[in-house]
Amino acid sequence: MKIAVLSSNFIRLPPTPESVPKGFSGAPEKVMYTIAEKMVEKGHDVFLFASGDSKTSAHLISATDKATSLDLSINDKGAIDYEHLLISKCYYMAKQGYFDLIHSIFDVRSAFYAQFVSIPTVSTLHSPLSGHKKTILENFKKDQYYVSISNAQRKPIPDLNYISTIYHGIELDNNSFSFGEGKDNYMIFVGRLMPEKGIKEIITAAKKLQKTVYLLGTAIESSDFWNIDIKPSIDNNLINQYGFLTIDKLKKYYQNAKLFFFPIQWEEPFGLVMIEAMACGTPVVAFARGSVPEIIKDGETGFIVNSSEGDKRGDWIVKKTGIDGLCEAVERIYSMPEEQYRQMRRNSRAHVEKNFTVERMVDEYEKVYQQIINKQA
Repeated sequence: MKIAVLSSNFIRLPPTPESVPKGFSGAPEKVMYTIAEKMVEKGHDVFLFASGDSKTSAHLISATDKATSLDLSINDKGAIDYEHLLISKCYYMAKQGYFDLIHSIFDVRSAFYAQFVSIPTVSTLHSPLSGHKKTILENFKKDQYYVSISNAQRKPIPDLNYISTIYHGIELDNNSFSFGEGKDNYMIFVGRLMPEKGIKEIITAAKKLQKTVYLLGTAIESSDFWNIDIKPSIDNNLINQYGFLTIDKLKKYYQNAKLFFFPIQWEEPFGLVMIEAMACGTPVVAFARGSVPEIIKDGETGFIVNSSEGDKRGDWIVKKTGIDGLCEAVERIYSMPEEQYRQMRRNSRAHVEKNFTVERMVDEYEKVYQQIINKQA
């Protein structure tokens, strides 16, 4: 197949800690880069649309010499305009017959273009279908195919032209996220330090339980949330914070942690960090929002907690809700008999091996590509 993987000018591929701007995760870019590389390995002819400083084994097509997030002369509005320049370049080439299919990192932006070419577009929905995104996509329900990254993500617009739900996958055979024993007693969170990630709730629970937590990620340092709600609590003793780490350093924190804390305050469409943690054997304690009930096996790979008495999404093992429920879940893990805890770590690893590998993800995308191309024939 001749495949266009339409990524972004904004973050250089593959994403690295130093190339991802503060307040961003780089996760969608990481997924699209992985798909492009693996499709090349499978023998497909792949064109990757990304910034000129990206590294890839596919044909690299660019509209900028370097990632716009790294170019101080380009402001936020300019970065969006350059995204449209890259997207239009992709669709112009599609009109010239370069591709059989376009796989887009964008939902809304590629929808504006997809209707003008005969080559089909499949868009992976990397973010929740809410706000203006919902309003706009309701005008483009059939103009492109959509891949949801969890079934929960579909709820706001259940009648989009979905072709599949494909869970993200991670590499397990290159030692990136290898199994660990959880030999230390700290808790961790990995990701953007933003209100929707439940950072305040993590700090509240850690203080209440007097358990050490490491917050591994960056915040918008000019924000009131960081300066008023979070920074004053970081004492580098009970509450610790580091920026995004290299894979080698991050892996060690995952492997040695007692648990991964994920009390999200929004409808997280997937949550790549949950499967990274479980791949290293680290169980997850999370609120039952978004994709969490699809990813965590309650009582087997961690504990799911309802976020409040008014928002119960399942009859979980932990009956308390909110902060009290989080604290009970954490205490359950810390008080487990050694062999029971070891089994939970083994369960976590096995769950990822079965359901969340790169190989499974790429195979499912390949099937979707072929299915779409066959529909066009």
